[in-house]
Amino acid sequence: MRVHVTPMLIVGALLVSGFSLADEVELLNGQRIRGSVVEESKDSITFNVTMGGAETKMKFPLSRIHAVVIGGRRIVLNEKPGTDTKAAPKAQPPEHGETPDDDETPQAAQAPVASDPEPEAKAEPSPKAGARSPAEVAALIRKAGATPPEWYEATPLDYPQSLDLSWPEKPQGPWNPSKNIGQYLWSTINENPGRWKSGIRFLHHLLTVHKDNPPVLTRTMESLANSYFNLMQDWARAAFWWEKVATCQKLSVSNTVRLAECYWRLGSKAMAVAKMREVDGYVSAGIVKLWSEMGEPEKALRLAAAMTRPDERGDASWAAEGHLAAGDVCRLHGRYPEALARYQKVLEIQPVGQRKGQIERLRNRAQANIDAIKVYDALDLKRIPDGAYRATSVSYAGPLEVTVSVAAGRIESVRVSRYEDKQYYNSLLAVPERIVAKQSVKGIDAVTCATITSEAIVNATAKALAGAMK
Repeated sequence: MRVHVTPMLIVGALLVSGFSLADEVELLNGQRIRGSVVEESKDSITFNVTMGGAETKMKFPLSRIHAVVIGGRRIVLNEKPGTDTKAAPKAQPPEHGETPDDDETPQAAQAPVASDPEPEAKAEPSPKAGARSPAEVAALIRKAGATPPEWYEATPLDYPQSLDLSWPEKPQGPWNPSKNIGQYLWSTINENPGRWKSGIRFLHHLLTVHKDNPPVLTRTMESLANSYFNLMQDWARAAFWWEKVATCQKLSVSNTVRLAECYWRLGSKAMAVAKMREVDGYVSAGIVKLWSEMGEPEKALRLAAAMTRPDERGDASWAAEGHLAAGDVCRLHGRYPEALARYQKVLEIQPVGQRKGQIERLRNRAQANIDAIKVYDALDLKRIPDGAYRATSVSYAGPLEVTVSVAAGRIESVRVSRYEDKQYYNSLLAVPERIVAKQSVKGIDAVTCATITSEAIVNATAKALAGAMK
């Protein structure tokens, strides 16, 4: 039975525990912070927590606390007003540190589906790392999280002094990147690769600024995780900060999937599969993509099939996205006739209704994928004279152009020479590197959160090579 208690009862629990056990505070907003209680007063509790390998003290007003666990004893201070603790997690907007996938429709979030038996966690190393044991991956994450990146000390702390460092949850007024932190990160940092390191340095600074403000501290850690993941592809540090966020609040479905991808990229499919079990009952293009990349195409296709039905409002964009995701699975695994058939289903969905524009974009992507696949079998690098060749393909904000250099029957380089996308993250570097490494446009993994840009780079490269053959 839960009862309200007075601060004196907390004092009693502190005396019994002697501050020796791992303690926890749960705020009224659902955030949980683990550490050890080091101080208590009539209106607050101070916790000692570890952040980034260093200890820091965080003070919590009793009025904001739902419950505390001290020495193994749970004490409820304030009941949560009308909280449904079983509600399904929802993706957060960018202002809260979350980066929405560019391949998921905004109305969809993550639609519930029936759970599916998990595949066996076969040893299948990621493209970026050899297979590692869970213990090795955990140690790698701990080491990375406790040390700064090599470039950190050489990167000055540089940000507009006009920024409101209090980082209100919902900024007032029009879009203003010079004032609002979330908008500054979105428009000024994400869209300018030369500012990526500076943006991460700034977020580390905010950890210190908000060390006594749990909600904003958690938001900062979440933004750090997304920045290391999206911008730097630093899987270990991204995982470190998402694991820290998970000690304070439940991760969203999207961020749970990204943490699973970190584990896989670091070399542990077993850890990735275990993390993906936490999003059983949900489906999204991002979930389909990761299962496919981890070598589970049948699992991925079953999930994609759950997306191929119009939603309860008759919106067909979700179905179009499901067919596109299924086509991507088949394409990645070399099942090109099936991929063509799946993409054709997207073209059969007419662009009507409120999401007419979204359906049209999905149709354009499907057609570009069909055009690229049709030249796959004919591609022969030995038939391409030395030189540089250009081609374009459809991307999120407009045409994307690549310049492909070929010498002695090999792809020497792929460079994105023109683009209009803004939130492309690391795809402009990572995808060309993957094409050159494989010497092929087949089986190229897309960059998460920049799927459309990644897809356009592959398609444009295929067109450039096909047009150059003699």
